[in-house]
Amino acid sequence: MRVAVLRCERLPSFVDWEIPDVEALFDDDRRVLDAFAERDVDAEAVAWSRPDVDWDAYDVALLRSTWDYVDHLGEFLDVTGEIARSRCTLLNPVAAVHWNADKHYLDDLARIGVPIVPLVRGTAAEASRLLGAVEDAGWHELVLKPAIGVGGSGVVRTDAAGLADALGAMAPGTEVMVQPFADAIVDEGELSFAFVGGVPSHALRKRPAAGDFRAHGIYGGTVELTDPDPADVAAVSAMLDRLPFDLLYARFDVVRFAGRLAVLELELIEPMLYLGLAPGSAERLADATIARLDSA
Repeated sequence: MRVAVLRCERLPSFVDWEIPDVEALFDDDRRVLDAFAERDVDAEAVAWSRPDVDWDAYDVALLRSTWDYVDHLGEFLDVTGEIARSRCTLLNPVAAVHWNADKHYLDDLARIGVPIVPLVRGTAAEASRLLGAVEDAGWHELVLKPAIGVGGSGVVRTDAAGLADALGAMAPGTEVMVQPFADAIVDEGELSFAFVGGVPSHALRKRPAAGDFRAHGIYGGTVELTDPDPADVAAVSAMLDRLPFDLLYARFDVVRFAGRLAVLELELIEPMLYLGLAPGSAERLADATIARLDSA
């Protein structure tokens, strides 16, 4: 078996500050490569954007740290489509990848009964409608997000007045979504549930740095392994069961909102799984990948 562990060629353009230890961001990749090596699987890191890759030479292309796809979305969708048409098995499946690349997937989640943090969406040119919808909903603290993005890029916490200013500064055709700010992010924290092979693997609690609201390590936030309430595991597992895809891995980023867990983000393409915090998780990912190919 030959596996391409797909990564980015460079960090996405929104990372315009110095990160002291860039290689630490790729810890998940190294751990799963080591797990494959322990199982005598020929696995190597491959930049998804390399033009000279013969995908037929691989049995599996495992999406991992492909974070720069946000800067080259069309090319990324083309490449993943090319992989899916080759003899190589793309994991996650291409239909899930393409669906998850645009935050319109949140609307689909709501339609199939998965709780989400409520949202309104539109373009910057529709500022009046968006502001009216926010006022009608009674939201005071807001989060403004781009329709396509990774790692909290372009996300702004604001109020109605700030929202008007932010939309006014954007190109009219810029597509955005607006959500109420979930207070639980700064007290209970954001919870991330990682699934591997269709079953729960581990859970993480993420908290923002002081003075920030983005629960992500690149902004100084903290991430720790947590022992979740069994009822929460069951609730998020039920969300996974509603998805119309046969997934190798998934990460549900949820927050307690209006008395229940609600999805902030669903990561099916390149989630950090924080394998180093969860003993045995890299091995579970390698084993599930091998099992997926064996059963094909």
